[in-house]
Amino acid sequence: MYRKTTISWLVISLSLLVACGGGGSGAAQATAATPTAYTYRIPSDRGDSWSVGNAADHGMDPGVLENMMNAVGSGQFDFIDSVVIAKNGVLIFDETIRTTTDAEDGLVANTDLSMHRQFSASKSIMSLVVGIAIDDGFIPNVSVPYLKLFPYPGYANWDARKDDITLEHVLAMRLGLTWDEWEPPYTSSQNQLIRFYSDNVDFAKGLLDLPLAEKPGTSFAYNTVATITLGQAVENAVPMTLLDFSVNELLLPLGIVDLEFLSTPTGLPNTGSSLYFRTRDMAKFGQLALDGGLWNGQRIVSEAWIDASMTPRSTLAWSNPEEWDWQIDGYGYQWWVGHYDFDGGKLETYVAWGFGGQWIVAIPALDLVVAVNSHGYQGEDEATNQGHALIKRFVLEAISD
Repeated sequence: MYRKTTISWLVISLSLLVACGGGGSGAAQATAATPTAYTYRIPSDRGDSWSVGNAADHGMDPGVLENMMNAVGSGQFDFIDSVVIAKNGVLIFDETIRTTTDAEDGLVANTDLSMHRQFSASKSIMSLVVGIAIDDGFIPNVSVPYLKLFPYPGYANWDARKDDITLEHVLAMRLGLTWDEWEPPYTSSQNQLIRFYSDNVDFAKGLLDLPLAEKPGTSFAYNTVATITLGQAVENAVPMTLLDFSVNELLLPLGIVDLEFLSTPTGLPNTGSSLYFRTRDMAKFGQLALDGGLWNGQRIVSEAWIDASMTPRSTLAWSNPEEWDWQIDGYGYQWWVGHYDFDGGKLETYVAWGFGGQWIVAIPALDLVVAVNSHGYQGEDEATNQGHALIKRFVLEAISD
């Protein structure tokens, strides 16, 4: 039986820039060259709820995967730290490339090379926790007025339209508040998110005190603090801490027994940008999405929640087809929806995306999940495309007709 004491929790105070950003430390990450004569190997069975198998038995060419690792080893994908692939619900590839930890690991004293900070991929995991809280009846539905999930007696910059903000607006990043965390960039002390972290202790109250810029639900505005407040809303609603609820209802049922994270000044896990998971555990969240909320036949979250989360609430088209191998189409409930142009068609994807190149990519048509961790904190655009180029040029090409 699983016991909470098996979880390795390390909570430290929020002390550096943490966002979907969040400014990575910028410390150089040493990645040793992988031997050019890489030979495919079946992932080890770690007793972590994954079934493991041979890529060839699941319609994937091991030789192409060997070419992928040789390309990484030759320096063509110098940001990539680890890659995990699951096909047909079976783990068929698990390789950690990096050989040293970095400053992001130092924030939580992590020494496990396969454990990695997720930055904003954390948001997609928070969405699953919200769905479970709704499934369990602790939160009525996504139409609940968001302010009703908090105990505050009043708010600054009051506008009656604040009462119209719903949980769905927060999940879909359509709150209507005055907020822009992308300009100036996270590296600037004038970035709104960075200033917010400096100026506030209670992040939920601080966010909801902001003035409205427009009617809630009108437009998309990416908001890391909004996701942190989702964690506070869940903690307010359930009969235990957010941490205990997440462990008992999501992580342990998935066989995830290690998590590290940064916390807010009030001690709440920073679910907007600061969860750390092993790469093969990351892939479990993608498989959960592909299987409609089931893990090894056990219902973790409702299929209705998965469907709702992967349905775009905003249509987005920011990426440049000439620069990225993956294209953004929209944003659901804390998940990105996009596609790969491949083999004359479009492969729809559900994606968790973290700053510096953290990816959980689920491709329903292929029953395929790929998890990638990277360290492109100073070259995010390049790191973004490296992960997707690896998937498009090797992982997809490895799939036999």
